[in-house]
Amino acid sequence: MNTNYLYEYINLFERVLSVAYKTGYSLGALEKSVSNSRFFCEIECNDIYAPIITENDLIKEVFPELNVDLLEIPTYNQTMWSAEAYMRLQNETKCPFELIFLYLPIKKMYELYPLYHEMDFSHVVKLFYELYSSESALSLLLKKYKFSIKDLNKVTGIPSDTLSSFKQRKRDIRKTSVEIALKLSRFFRVRIETIAESKIL
Repeated sequence: MNTNYLYEYINLFERVLSVAYKTGYSLGALEKSVSNSRFFCEIECNDIYAPIITENDLIKEVFPELNVDLLEIPTYNQTMWSAEAYMRLQNETKCPFELIFLYLPIKKMYELYPLYHEMDFSHVVKLFYELYSSESALSLLLKKYKFSIKDLNKVTGIPSDTLSSFKQRKRDIRKTSVEIALKLSRFFRVRIETIAESKIL
């Protein structure tokens, strides 16, 4: 992330969060849309150039089905704080937004606001690392979709022992075959960086 434009990114993300908050937009759908948007992917990968986009164009990109007048969207304290928390998290960890959302979903971030908003953002980063170190992305995805290792084995054909070792981080998904990593990412409909817990380098 180009930190010279950090506050511009924060303001743009705040607009996205505030539109969702005002309209009652599904937070799960919002996380997916943000994770797959060209603008946020460029932020993840770009240390030199700033992605250029207007507020209106970003809202159209993230919410193509909504017709929103941004002048009617207020700024909420928790959306402003959460936007900055996510941007600082991504900048610090270099993880894709999709992986960050897996450990700290938007709903959870809003719940953190009353306790964390007067603290330095390093406390949010610390919390993320604590959550990240306690459980693998595969484990969280299995819980999220209420799947067992046995279920996943039946659908993907990947041996249960292999899946269990990935889940418990006894084996590194990043060192497995591309075919296996792709099977898992396609099954859960996440980016391969997310299933492999990879940083954006």
